[in-house]
Amino acid sequence: MKIVVSVEEPGVIDQVLEYNPTFIEVRLDRMEGDLPDQVRAIREKTAVPLIATLRSREEGGRFVGDADLWTRIIGPIARYVDYVDVEARYRDHAPYIKSQGVQILASLHTNEMPSPPELGKIEALLRSYGDIPKIVVKPRTTDDLMALVTFTHQAQKPICTSIMGAEFRYARAVLPLFGSEFVFCHAGTPTAEGQYHIREMRQLADLLK
Repeated sequence: MKIVVSVEEPGVIDQVLEYNPTFIEVRLDRMEGDLPDQVRAIREKTAVPLIATLRSREEGGRFVGDADLWTRIIGPIARYVDYVDVEARYRDHAPYIKSQGVQILASLHTNEMPSPPELGKIEALLRSYGDIPKIVVKPRTTDDLMALVTFTHQAQKPICTSIMGAEFRYARAVLPLFGSEFVFCHAGTPTAEGQYHIREMRQLADLLK
């Protein structure tokens, strides 16, 4: 299970590193100040692969701006990270991001529960410009959740799937068992509703092995 810890300030990196995460996600949309300097400071502290994420408000984050502003913010940061999260709405800028020598986590977050055919179309769209698709949805019923588990199991790999909200929180731990590439956690301050602390996720992973 590849555990990603989401952080929103450089000052917590020493604490995060104590948990030995597989990846660290830097949530740029939740940070203030000189973003390139802050990401560089994180990079200098660790060789753990970094994911830069500037999440739009429409998909659960705090960034408000168009695709050009998104690119102007991300561009100077790409040199310090290993992956950049590129939402489908910003996909026209993916070739430029890719040219910076990073891989693309192509993402779509929705408060809806797409049908299995719709999930397949979303996956195809994300694969058209990214290295790893990340699809985050909001199941309303256990049948919805089972459909997501089945989709994850049958999808081309690598793929990352997850859920929004806390109602089916346990799905965050279950989906990696069926092929989801990453599970996103926190180390003190959740950046999304329903996230587990990395300590809890490691316990769950050990129990589920």
